[in-house]
Amino acid sequence: MEVIYLGLSCLRLRGREVQVLIDPPEATLPGLARAQPDLLVRTDGPTIPERLRPADGRAQEVSGPGEFEVRGVTVRGIAAGTVTIMRVEIDDVRVVALGRLDRQLTEEEVDALGRVDVLAVPVGGVDALGPVAAAKVVSAIEPAIVVPVRHRSALVAGSGDYEPLDRFAKEMGLGEGALLAQPKLTLTGAVASVEETRVVILEPRGLS
Repeated sequence: MEVIYLGLSCLRLRGREVQVLIDPPEATLPGLARAQPDLLVRTDGPTIPERLRPADGRAQEVSGPGEFEVRGVTVRGIAAGTVTIMRVEIDDVRVVALGRLDRQLTEEEVDALGRVDVLAVPVGGVDALGPVAAAKVVSAIEPAIVVPVRHRSALVAGSGDYEPLDRFAKEMGLGEGALLAQPKLTLTGAVASVEETRVVILEPRGLS
């Protein structure tokens, strides 16, 4: 399974047989219009039954709290204030998207997430967690891998007000040499338990 970062909170998960797009924005990201996902997952908004139902010519859409099984993908939505945390399981890999989460999680919310292979956490502040708060959330969830999102990037229009990535990296104890971005994260299955969370920086990219 591949994890690709498109900018802001938007991730593309490419499994063996299905493609999932998480939090595509209203604004345009490079190549977003060419995306043809099987499933859209949103951390904002309530469940809309007509969008969840299969229909020719469009992707099914999951939003809001609850348990969903769509095209072999298991999605669990957990209400957390103004957002719904989405845990997406595809090809045995669990990816958790926090969207625009702007507060710490309760013990009950953390427990509800269970095992987390990849955590997409906002780190740029403004309308979501900032660097310090994001690091605390990562410490509470203890994912195997964390992918920072919603940070300042010259490649993403509209991200100029966010904090730069190096401030979150400093909170996570990373040196400058650890900030090298990679085009995608590839996993072959659930990540074995680790003693320390690994930070993976993904460069925002189009849908090639």
